[in-house]
Amino acid sequence: MKRISFLALGLMLALLLSGCDSKAPQPSGAGTLRYDGLYCFIMDFDGNGLTNNYALRFYEDGTVIHTSVEQKKPEGNYFPRESWFNRENEYYADLLGHYTLAGGEITLTTAAPKGTVDYKGTVLTDKLVLSSHSNINGFELSNCQYRFYPFDQIEE
Repeated sequence: MKRISFLALGLMLALLLSGCDSKAPQPSGAGTLRYDGLYCFIMDFDGNGLTNNYALRFYEDGTVIHTSVEQKKPEGNYFPRESWFNRENEYYADLLGHYTLAGGEITLTTAAPKGTVDYKGTVLTDKLVLSSHSNINGFELSNCQYRFYPFDQIEE
């Protein structure tokens, strides 16, 4: 009975605290990086409702790609789609980053047309907690929670 209560509480918290406005993620093993979807971090930088959905997609060979999608609607839930957010897409083919895993720790560098961004953090159950430093403009973020969303649960 306690196990069911904790599971229900966990699912309710996942819905309330979700970093991306989509279906709640399904649980997976702690410390397991997933490749069947994307990790999202949404932030309203200036408090005026214009948010950025930062997304990371990982591949088993150590490759990572990154994109940022602006959302102007307060209830916006726009996510990169598997059909175009992939390393086979010409745009991302020249912007491949890389990552390494050691235990539950992850280090990655993403590429952009003007430079790179370095990240370091922890792989948890269906989320990454990352701190980043932009080598483009010096901007830094700490302990951002990137929640995992499988492609088959992202609404078209």
